[in-house]
Amino acid sequence: MDRYMALIDGEAGGYGVVFPDLPGCTAMGDTIDDAIGNAATVLRIWVAMVEERGMPVPGPSRLEALRENAEVIKALSEGATVTTIPKVV
Repeated sequence: MDRYMALIDGEAGGYGVVFPDLPGCTAMGDTIDDAIGNAATVLRIWVAMVEERGMPVPGPSRLEALRENAEVIKALSEGATVTTIPKVV
């Protein structure tokens, strides 16, 4: 099962989740737990839409590659938290 790294940021009442490997795949939630749950749902929908269009779904990057990603570095330096979300289809 593939697991994608997700970055969580925000504050009480409004958290956002982005997937560095999946452009446009984002989620929100009032709590961190809500945001993570919504991210799992959005990931499933995003994958289905990409596959419907006959496009390949990018695989998750290796952790080493993400550690060198400028956007990831910036988000972490600004206080983002990291989690992983499994791709469940």
